[in-house]
Amino acid sequence: MELFEKINLLLQEKKLSKKEFANRIRALEPKLNSTQEIPSEKSIYAYLNGTIGIKIELIPYIAEVLGVPEQLFFDDSARTRKIYLKHIINTISSEEKEYIKSNLCRESDKNQEINRDKFHTIQDLLIYAPDIFLKELESTLKNYKDLTMKFSKK
Repeated sequence: MELFEKINLLLQEKKLSKKEFANRIRALEPKLNSTQEIPSEKSIYAYLNGTIGIKIELIPYIAEVLGVPEQLFFDDSARTRKIYLKHIINTISSEEKEYIKSNLCRESDKNQEINRDKFHTIQDLLIYAPDIFLKELESTLKNYKDLTMKFSKK
């Protein structure tokens, strides 16, 4: 898939018109290396239609407008994402760590509310489970707890 096609798919996903996209790009005032000028609306439309190639210096601006990482335009495979995550882990700042913690905790809190409802339903059904199943369940839950504790300490 060509870069302009990926961008057009993202525009559809984000329900963003080409005109609005062009306006947002131009508002960021990216300057092309060749002309030192902001690309015209007509040029941006040509990029989006694949008529002319997208200038590499516009990629960060396009990513910002679409709210996606620049890497997404080149390779979004699981292998590449893993490499990128390893890089982030190795170079993470304390501010970035706090951002991740705050977002993971929020998601975890949502899951806790859902889990409490499920917990009561499961608890009511456990009286029907055989002992061998209960022992295996207890072991599995302890393993999950150990994993959770291990990752939450990092």
